[in-house]
Amino acid sequence: MRSADARVKEAKSAYFPTLRMHAYPDLQSLDARQQTLPWGHTASLDGQISFSLGWTVFDGGARKHTLAQAEHDVQAARAQAMVTRDQIENGVWTAYSDLKTAFRQREAAAALLNAATQSYDAATQSYLYGVRSLLDVTEAQKTLAQARSTEVLARTQVLSALADLSFQTADSIQPASGRRQP
Repeated sequence: MRSADARVKEAKSAYFPTLRMHAYPDLQSLDARQQTLPWGHTASLDGQISFSLGWTVFDGGARKHTLAQAEHDVQAARAQAMVTRDQIENGVWTAYSDLKTAFRQREAAAALLNAATQSYDAATQSYLYGVRSLLDVTEAQKTLAQARSTEVLARTQVLSALADLSFQTADSIQPASGRRQP
């Protein structure tokens, strides 16, 4: 955006006159020769200085079109900056929502694991008392294994969502003891 603003200023400056200065030193001054006699020496700088003032009166609309293009580039740069800002905000919001969802899934997986553990313990106790069959115990064991797998997957999703949120916000994940306060 700054570059586009600078091009607008440059295009506007084309409407103003230009002042140029040219300096042409004399050959004797360039050689820096000094006469060998002690009573005569060259201590002056000879040459010419000229100034020229230029002002473009008519250019067939080139300056107007250049200015219009530069202003269009400014608007395009601002629009692109807004689009990029919106994309960043959407990415951060999505990552935050995913993290909240992952925490809730972890809580649900922990509750499922707790229920499956209690069910397995109850099935094992019932089998020992002869009330249930071995098939009931193996089914409870299968359900417990699935609940453990679900809980591990939920913890992994929390870590993945946390890493994604950290990436989206351009923050580095460091332990609390590793961060230094300014």
